[in-house]
Amino acid sequence: MFIYLENLTKSGDEIEDIYLIPQPRYFKLNNSCKIEINEHTRLITNIKEDFSFIIEFFNQKLDFLGLQKRLEIKIISNVKESPDHLKFFEKYRNSFPEKLYEEISNKKIFIDQGYILVSIQSSIFIEAPSPQGLFYGIQTLIQIISSSKNKLSLNEVRIIDFPVLEIRGVSDDISRGQAPKIENLKKFIRELSHFKINHYYLVYMQDMYKFKNHSEVVKNRGAYNKDEILELYNFAKEHFVELIPIFQTTGHWDNILSHPDYWNYAEFPGSNSLNLANEDIYDLLDEMISEFNGAFKSEYFHIGADESWDVGRVASKEYITKQGIAKAYLNHYKRVYEIVKKYGYKKIIIYHDILYKYKDVIEGLPEDMIIMYWKYKTIEKHPILHKLKQYNLEVLVSPSIMDYNRIFPSIEKYEKNIINLINYGYKLGISGEVTSSWGDYKNKELRENRIYGFIFSAMVGWNPKKEYNIIKFWKALFLHFFGIIDSRLIQIFSIFRSIQDKDLLHTRPRSYYNHFFAHPYSKKSTRHKKNIKTTGFDKLIFNLNQVIENCDSLEHLVLKNKINIKNLAFVARHIRFYCRKRLNSRSLISYVHFKENYVLQKIKEIEDLRDELREILKEYENLWNECAREDGFQTLKIRYLWLLKFYDNKIEDLRENIGWKNPYIPSELVYLDAENMKEVHTTFYKKEINLIDKVEKAYLQVIAGCFAKIYINGNYIGYTITLHSLNYGLLENNIQIFKITEFLKEGQNSVLIENVDFIGGVSPINVYGEIKLQNGDMIELKTDKTWLGTKKINGKWNNVKSFGRPPKATGGLSYPDFEANWHSKEDDLMAILNMVISRTPRRLFWLIKLIVRLFNHYDILE
Repeated sequence: MFIYLENLTKSGDEIEDIYLIPQPRYFKLNNSCKIEINEHTRLITNIKEDFSFIIEFFNQKLDFLGLQKRLEIKIISNVKESPDHLKFFEKYRNSFPEKLYEEISNKKIFIDQGYILVSIQSSIFIEAPSPQGLFYGIQTLIQIISSSKNKLSLNEVRIIDFPVLEIRGVSDDISRGQAPKIENLKKFIRELSHFKINHYYLVYMQDMYKFKNHSEVVKNRGAYNKDEILELYNFAKEHFVELIPIFQTTGHWDNILSHPDYWNYAEFPGSNSLNLANEDIYDLLDEMISEFNGAFKSEYFHIGADESWDVGRVASKEYITKQGIAKAYLNHYKRVYEIVKKYGYKKIIIYHDILYKYKDVIEGLPEDMIIMYWKYKTIEKHPILHKLKQYNLEVLVSPSIMDYNRIFPSIEKYEKNIINLINYGYKLGISGEVTSSWGDYKNKELRENRIYGFIFSAMVGWNPKKEYNIIKFWKALFLHFFGIIDSRLIQIFSIFRSIQDKDLLHTRPRSYYNHFFAHPYSKKSTRHKKNIKTTGFDKLIFNLNQVIENCDSLEHLVLKNKINIKNLAFVARHIRFYCRKRLNSRSLISYVHFKENYVLQKIKEIEDLRDELREILKEYENLWNECAREDGFQTLKIRYLWLLKFYDNKIEDLRENIGWKNPYIPSELVYLDAENMKEVHTTFYKKEINLIDKVEKAYLQVIAGCFAKIYINGNYIGYTITLHSLNYGLLENNIQIFKITEFLKEGQNSVLIENVDFIGGVSPINVYGEIKLQNGDMIELKTDKTWLGTKKINGKWNNVKSFGRPPKATGGLSYPDFEANWHSKEDDLMAILNMVISRTPRRLFWLIKLIVRLFNHYDILE
């Protein structure tokens, strides 16, 4: 299969650097002359009609690069039909070093994905054994001519190229709140295929696909229907990209299992994992996977099966004890494997992190199962991967672009992670790599910024043996992604890189959003002032202003992907606001009563911050809607609105000369000691309140110690599931508000919380309520040490213990806005304490309590 371009003319252009991603395996450049594609150039090919889209793609690119007239195309069945072409064909083969062509021409990877590209005098010839190889040859040719100033000329070159790794893919998290539009997914596929990525995984599809019988679990999630997936599949196919679902079949089901209709499939309500003892889960998996059969048509299917932390905790505990955990897992994986096979998927992938712990599981896996080893650290050696390769199973590796819960990916870290893991895997004989991105904690970061790391992985995955010139890579990325090489782009990315590498924000990258959304005037202690480190912020703000100015200029200069320039400017504005916020917060910590001029100055400063934040929110929403569906945005928007409200309140307080007020709810995180912090146990909490008048309106906010049922005067009013999770659904519902007006009465009232701690721990709960009586009195209902608790409903009631009021242990919990149905603004890690306790030996529980006290003493939590 070939493409032959004839009638090129000599070009007077100066010889320039050629920027290629990835670098070809064999590349010989003749710097003596250049030739140019022109309106008389003719394209001759024997490509079959089924793959004519390759020619159309090439024509569109030439049109974009400035060719005034579409190429004349002549289709022939074989190069031998034309003597002139045959002479060229024989001549180019002889132009390579002796036996080089013979050495590679029979390699399977060359036959499947390789190509040869030669430009000599007035002709260009691309030959490939496969359409995919021909497509890759075209991509290289496009990059060569794009490296020229006039975009249509090229040096005389000789290239033989094919990948080292068969699979070079990306795993794109579309399930944690930011669901990309189909056009945005197409953009990623189109751009990444240009750099020869050939696998694209959608994460996690078990709750992002519109199943016929399970519409409730994907409601308001931005889920995709069959027609959309088919459209995307066909688009990917024309770019030689496999579109593959990652459909979790063990863990990561909390989005679904937090819904009451699915509790019977769960280890417990809201659990991370399916109940492996329940035969019905296989009917459910079969039904759901059967619907994929008409949408995802790849031979590949990824069954996930990582991080299944809850298996054996509750519903399947007896089954797991009898079977043994290894046997139970192996039986489950085999049954899932058979279901997937039944629907025509031939190549089944599974994550490594659970199965590698059990030799019997690895040895018992079907011999054609593919294991994906993931590790998101910069380490050079991977003994677990070495262990996996001892078994006769195909293995892929999966590094990360380090973007989860960060305003911008950690460039230095992902470069090391990608290079080190892929190189180590290559030496052990892996068949490919799939670089992941993750949207932990509702995917606040804008997805457009993850594409740079994906492109970097494309370079490394094509040839892990090659040494990389990082500076030249970034120049090539700018050229082929934005259409220009400009020093301002280098400066922008250098500043973003240094912010994390040099810790310029004085916080871990994954803690950025916690501090960004924290109440700006939450504390007034000297310690807290010391903890708000702002050294170097003035200089950083200056540099970020330069980034914003450069982005404004570049937006008009770049030839494509202008939206990505807007995203870079947004990141700079976001970080700049963060710096100004922290500087302002620090300056007002010791505020008592200042002179009038100073107060007016601070009011103006806060008003400017508030207005800047409004613009950031507006820009955030516009950029989100450019690339993603509206679903998932509202919950993040509320966080910005909370921050705006905090500023409005402070402005009002300063105008009224009101001193500092604690902005956090007074209710404490209360608990009872557990006899066994590793076992499931139930705790009851109660509070008696006396109301001296009829109730006008009343609300209650509840944070559970895992799973809480709420009763008022014996009436069941609802439940709350509060668990630490990375996934959207559970995080969205960790705090619940109930309107309780109709359940209260004048006189004595009883509030009862029945809390089941399924994960172990100490079942801590937090309750805050407001009751307005008809006489105008406002009563707060709050958990504190006056509450009583017991392990048995008919047992002895004792005073509860307390971790203290926020921000002790939970982080800051603002007063809820009950009328707007806004629960307290929480931190992403609000529910992590009980998870930590559940995994800590009882003998070390004292240490947990000490750490909580120290965190409070040193004002570490916000």
